[in-house]
Amino acid sequence: MTYPDHAPLPPILSSTGPGQSNFLIHFCGRKAWSPITPHVPPPIRAMTPQERLNSILTTQTIRGFTPFRAHGPAVCLSESPGDHLLHMLAERGMPPWGILLRRADVIAAGGGGIAYPPESAHQQWPEDVQVWGNPIRTDGRGLLDFSWEREWRVPGESVVLKPKMVAAVLIGDPDWKPSPVATEWVNSYTGEPLPPDVFPEFTPEAVRLNRYPTSWTDAEHLYWDGAALHLMP
Repeated sequence: MTYPDHAPLPPILSSTGPGQSNFLIHFCGRKAWSPITPHVPPPIRAMTPQERLNSILTTQTIRGFTPFRAHGPAVCLSESPGDHLLHMLAERGMPPWGILLRRADVIAAGGGGIAYPPESAHQQWPEDVQVWGNPIRTDGRGLLDFSWEREWRVPGESVVLKPKMVAAVLIGDPDWKPSPVATEWVNSYTGEPLPPDVFPEFTPEAVRLNRYPTSWTDAEHLYWDGAALHLMP
């Protein structure tokens, strides 16, 4: 059977089990003292997690960089259902700044869950395939095991956030908002934009209205207070 039009069909997926999640989180920072892959440019390294989140929301783009022990860039996410997300925040010390994407959208963008093979097996993979694994060290000479991250990756330099792709935004400050992408003057009584020939400074009913990214306004907002997650009103 062939389908008209050129739009790709969304993937058909099984329902998730209790150890899975329909949402994948891209954290905007690493836990304290955790190294950042050297391929991340210095200006992004210098950003705080909330600054990175602001950049993602206002540009509608998550940039990808080459992960450790891989060859080629990828956008990295974590499959963290409820209890595991709490574990990541409370026990693993992941900063509470990130965005949650829908699992089906990540798969449609070319993403998938990675493997955690023994290091000796991962070294035998072709270089273009190694992005799909994060090896576990098995020689007993040191700890190399990131399987707790439950990582997914989308190979490539970026993921562009399409409408409704962001299910939720994770924040560590209940008063935080991204930078507005536009500002306009409106009539406070009607909500209509002021005509171009009307000067707001001489119009008592004029109020400044900020327009925020749709990936923020269309998403749920989750606030981590250091002990629990709250769905913001």
